[in-house]
Amino acid sequence: METVNMLNIAFCILTAGAGLSAAVANAEEVYKWVDSNGVTHYGDEQRVANQNGASKIEVKAPKVGTVETNYVPKGENIRPVNGTSNSNIRVSIVSPSNGQEIRANDGVITVSSNINPMPSGNYSTKVYIDGSLFGSANNSSTVRVEGVPRGEHQITTKVQVQDGKIFTSNSIKVTVLRVSVGGK
Repeated sequence: METVNMLNIAFCILTAGAGLSAAVANAEEVYKWVDSNGVTHYGDEQRVANQNGASKIEVKAPKVGTVETNYVPKGENIRPVNGTSNSNIRVSIVSPSNGQEIRANDGVITVSSNINPMPSGNYSTKVYIDGSLFGSANNSSTVRVEGVPRGEHQITTKVQVQDGKIFTSNSIKVTVLRVSVGGK
């Protein structure tokens, strides 16, 4: 019987640790309190914390790194078609729009660009968020980006054509909204 109780305690500690990790990743301030049954709770809503006599706990924000790349799109050398060249390509972000608030509880957003004229030959579209590369796609103007934290961000797209030239869009500002720890 003692072994079963020890396993239950270990499971509870692991579960609480996982919950606290999720709280740390998404909350600016985290509060801790113990209810009348002796159960420890964590939350990020100050109103609820004040009602339960909670204490604020120190939470360190996760480190967000940058990704360096020397990515060059794959493809054979293809000559320009119908006299077009890759010298005057214009790139702009069409979705999301500048100033948009995006509900992305899973941290996934899709960035679509307008590329005019379309490059001759192969190309890659890269999405930079706050100056860091977050995703890329070959021969597509739409890129699915994962792991975007909540908050305000600057997004820029860059199109690299097969001869190595890079064309950059203007930056847009978006705000990513994600569910809070308390879910309220």
